[in-house]
Amino acid sequence: MCGICGVIGPPASAVPDAIEAMVDGIAHRGPDDRGSWQHRFRSGRDERAIALGHARLSILDLSELGHQPMRSDDGRTVISYNGEIYNHLEIRADLEREGFEFRSECDTEVLLNAYRAWGIDALDRLNGMFALAIWDESRQRLLLARDRLGIKPLYYHFANDLLLFGSELGALRAHPAFSAEIDPVGLETYLRFGWLTDEDTIYRQTRRLPPGHLLIFERGELSVQSYWRVTDHGPRSPEPPLDFEGAVDELETVLGAAVEARMISDVPLGAFLSGGVDSSAIVALMQERSGRVVQTFSIGFEQAEFDEAPFARQVSEHLQTDHTELYVGAQAARDVLYELPTLYDEPFSDPSAIPTVLLSRMTREHVTVALSGDGGDELFGGYSRYAKLERLLPLMRLPGLLKQGLASIPESLLSASVHNGLRRLGQADSVAELAETFLQRFDDQMLRQALGREGSRPSTFCDVFEAAPTPEPLRRAMYAEARTYLNDDVLVKVDRASMSVGLEARVPLLDHSVVEFAFGLPFRLLTHGGVTKAPLRELLYRRVPRRLFERPKHGFSLPVRELLGPELEAWTERYLARERIAEEGLMDPDAVDRMLRWAQRPGARPAELWRLLCFERWFAVNHRGESG
Repeated sequence: MCGICGVIGPPASAVPDAIEAMVDGIAHRGPDDRGSWQHRFRSGRDERAIALGHARLSILDLSELGHQPMRSDDGRTVISYNGEIYNHLEIRADLEREGFEFRSECDTEVLLNAYRAWGIDALDRLNGMFALAIWDESRQRLLLARDRLGIKPLYYHFANDLLLFGSELGALRAHPAFSAEIDPVGLETYLRFGWLTDEDTIYRQTRRLPPGHLLIFERGELSVQSYWRVTDHGPRSPEPPLDFEGAVDELETVLGAAVEARMISDVPLGAFLSGGVDSSAIVALMQERSGRVVQTFSIGFEQAEFDEAPFARQVSEHLQTDHTELYVGAQAARDVLYELPTLYDEPFSDPSAIPTVLLSRMTREHVTVALSGDGGDELFGGYSRYAKLERLLPLMRLPGLLKQGLASIPESLLSASVHNGLRRLGQADSVAELAETFLQRFDDQMLRQALGREGSRPSTFCDVFEAAPTPEPLRRAMYAEARTYLNDDVLVKVDRASMSVGLEARVPLLDHSVVEFAFGLPFRLLTHGGVTKAPLRELLYRRVPRRLFERPKHGFSLPVRELLGPELEAWTERYLARERIAEEGLMDPDAVDRMLRWAQRPGARPAELWRLLCFERWFAVNHRGESG
């Protein structure tokens, strides 16, 4: 796991000082080594230059032979790459049969020669997580690509004949030509969801390369295209019909192979263990396939209602892992709160980032690689909001005016759950929009008032929902969340938290073969026996007693209001002061006041207030030069 960056443009943009500054911006991602490469070339009548940078976290082949950027034997192809290719030994064997020779044992050289052999088609052969940049001198072409599920990040900025790219926005901001102008569309997206979605970033002319996409920059022209989409993989043919036990057997085979592939490492390896179904299933499969006792790690909280450490301990005792846990007090969590604006390169308000950072720090003291159970809820239907969506679906048939009337019933006259459901109905003109409301807080009217512009509702969720190869609304919502929430919140959270301490997090459930299998299952098998994630649960119950999991599901989060206490009010007065909002000119002060009153109403959850605070604190640290 590493960090990559680069620039292509006029010669002055790719000088050593510029690329070294970009590498500095991602140095935390790769503490073991760093490198850069510069090259000048002619494009038509113009002289151009390209520079690639790299910060290395050594996982496979720890020698200098894995140094990046890496050049091919003939010097015509150069790569800077972040990630792991789990089938690199198979690809290497294929390349050796075609006459390629290798100097190292690392997967970087395999990628480099795979591109030389098969060009862009090499991406279809890869099983792994990656973000890569390849310069092809013969074509004067730069290729950027991101893995199928978007486990590894990749940002780019294209303006004024200059292309910048990097694993994090910090690398782009470090380049002297980067314009850090806030994008109102990105700000709107963040305020709606609490994170940035799809290609949006917080800066103008700066984008994220979507999962399963590649970017080609050739002779001054930039194009982006897809090579894999989750919606290409729908429920398979009913012949022969697949029964529940057969589905569990098949899941055991495909997930077991994914886990085994992710256990290959030249450095110490362990696993996150929360005590939930997903991480416990991963650890159980690891323990079966490991030649030694697996090291597992969990976080405990002093607040009993958020503490899953005892459950993780019980699973560890049953599986006989080498278990380490850390109990977190309020002060340790508050300390991380102060660091979030620097740990996350753009505004991010998911409070589960706090325990994820703490877990990553504790884990890194013992191992360099950790397997994670992320992805199970999106692939196998584990979220409670799917059941809530199902209950609301019949009401979507009501006339629009009636839905609006129901949504306007005062909150004081209804229970919180009923009021929230009717509010969602009032926001949605389609089933896709109704499903999307479960991921957003501020509605369109509030956002229009705050930003002083007509809302440009993000459409990626709805587009994926409508393109899903199934008529089942709940299954469509799962496709859309896998493409948005999973990629834009969950994976961003884990990547930044783990890479802030140079820890590689591997995600077996997001092996594309597992994803294709899960979305190929009939929906009825996901809820077999009236439970969520039924195939994954049954796989686990074959190894661990089900009594250990017969409890309400906990979120991996912390109570922000209780955690901050009086500091929450102090931060609100400081960061959301009318004078500050007016000076920044990004939001209307009157509208922010109204949003504040709504977020602070009796019984309100602190999520909306926290979202505003996270943006203003991020802006204060990264653009006003204030301390956290």
